[in-house]
Amino acid sequence: MLQNKILLFFLVFSTFIFSQEKKVDTVYVYEEVIIHDTIYIEKPLDKIKLENVIFTKGENNEKDKLEITQNGKKIQISVDSTNIIFPKIKHKKKWFLGGKFIFGIANNSLFKEFNAPNTIGFGLGIWTRKQLFIPNFSIGFGFDELYWLSSFSLDTSQKNSTLNGYYFTENNKPILFLSIENKHSQFQIPIQLYYKIKKFTPSIGMFVSVSDYKATFKGSSGSLPLTLDESKVYKAQALQIGYLAELQYELTKHISAGINFSSGKTNDLVFVNKNDNNQSFKTQNTFTENRWSLQLIYKL
Repeated sequence: MLQNKILLFFLVFSTFIFSQEKKVDTVYVYEEVIIHDTIYIEKPLDKIKLENVIFTKGENNEKDKLEITQNGKKIQISVDSTNIIFPKIKHKKKWFLGGKFIFGIANNSLFKEFNAPNTIGFGLGIWTRKQLFIPNFSIGFGFDELYWLSSFSLDTSQKNSTLNGYYFTENNKPILFLSIENKHSQFQIPIQLYYKIKKFTPSIGMFVSVSDYKATFKGSSGSLPLTLDESKVYKAQALQIGYLAELQYELTKHISAGINFSSGKTNDLVFVNKNDNNQSFKTQNTFTENRWSLQLIYKL
């Protein structure tokens, strides 16, 4: 028993002694690896001036290629798939503005029965146009001021006409028709549809215009006894509605030449006394006017 106790004592003592022995730890140093994320920056196409993009299908296991022309330089890019989607380019609807000079010839059925020659005229206009749906198609309108020179004066003392006779004004005063001139000014609003084909631009449309003629009547001065003893000047206004056709040719980026044909119809003549609106009246005189004109058109 004593021998066993001594053996146990030495076993515990030796265990305690060896457990206090200091050991050196092994330190392992590894290489530090830092992984940076890859950042892709997409640049919008509207910020890049791409002049031309050509897609080429690869042959003999070669990759497909894109050839891009940017600012005069060609860049080739290899691609792995033909599933390439190009963004649709939206064409902005542009406004165009400008002016024009007009030189034309007109004939009027009101004077035609008297073998009146054609009237020569000239004018200025302004116009605006806007693209619709596709780049070559547009709609426009404008304002034209025309002046037609006198080539004929209808005098009732020399020839009969549909205007001959007596008329009554709004205040029931009788007047006698004397003469009317085809020299007149004309204000016109055309509305047109345009389609550009290379340098040619045909168009069709309609217009509304107001023409101011000069007419002379014989009326009463008001002195007793009442007689038709005084000549009175009236402004004869004619409202026309008609159609037109036009063809323009682009000479330069800003200047074009055009040929225009228009035809309008008038159903009434409104005679207005410049000094007394109560002496105004209206007659039912239907006539047509055809015009051919050359135009020099400027685009801003």
